[in-house]
Amino acid sequence: MSKSKKNTIDPENIILNYGADSARLFILSDSPPEKDVQWSEEGIASSFKFIQKLWNLNKKILDEIKKDHEKDSDLELEKYTNKFLKKVTDNLENFSYNKIVANLHEVYSFLMKQTNVSYTKNTLIKNYEKILITMMPVIPHFSSECLNLINSNNIKWPDYDKNKIQEEIINIVVQINGKKRGLIKTTPDISENDLFNIINKDEKLIKYLDKQIIKKKIFIKDKLMNIII
Repeated sequence: MSKSKKNTIDPENIILNYGADSARLFILSDSPPEKDVQWSEEGIASSFKFIQKLWNLNKKILDEIKKDHEKDSDLELEKYTNKFLKKVTDNLENFSYNKIVANLHEVYSFLMKQTNVSYTKNTLIKNYEKILITMMPVIPHFSSECLNLINSNNIKWPDYDKNKIQEEIINIVVQINGKKRGLIKTTPDISENDLFNIINKDEKLIKYLDKQIIKKKIFIKDKLMNIII
C-alpha cells in the first residue's frame, strides 16, 4: 500500500472485519519494514485463519494444563521454548518482523505436536507463558487474552537459557571444491583435525579424496568443511 500510488486500504474496515491482531500479523508478514505493504484479501484472510488456529491450540494447551500430569515425558518443550525465545529476540533486534511471523508458524507446528506429549502443569504454564509474551509485539490482543486464561501477571520479556539451546548433535556440510558431497553428524565444537579424520573414514566421502592432493581446507566451525583438491 502506498499513498503515492493512491492504493491505500482503510485500516478501520480491516480491523472491523478481521480484528487488529490479524491486521498487524498481515502487515508484518508481508514484507520488511522498509517496503510498502502489498495488500491482498487472501493475505489478510490467511492471517485471520492463523490466529483462529492459534486459539484452537490454546484450548488444547489449557486442556493439557488441567490434566496436570505427574511428570514430564521429555525435555523438548523447554529446549524448543528457549530456541524460540532466542530467534524472536534476535529478529526483533534486527527489525526482521516478517521472520518473527515465520517463527510463530514454526512454534504453532511444534506445540500442536507436543499437545500429545505429557507435561506437568508447571512445565506447560512456565514455557507457554514465555512463548505468549514473545508473541505480544505481533499479536498483543491474542497474547494478553491467553495470558489472562493461565492467570499470568508476570509480564516481562523472558530471557533464554543458552545452555538449553546447545545442540547435542549437529550436521556439518562437507564440500569438495565447493560442491556439497555429504553431511557429518557430530558433537558441537569439534576441531578441524578431528572432523577431517572423520571425513577420511567416511565411505561416501573418501572416494573423492583418495590419492588426491589437498591444496587447502576451509573450515567454518560447526557448519562447514570445504576441501580444495
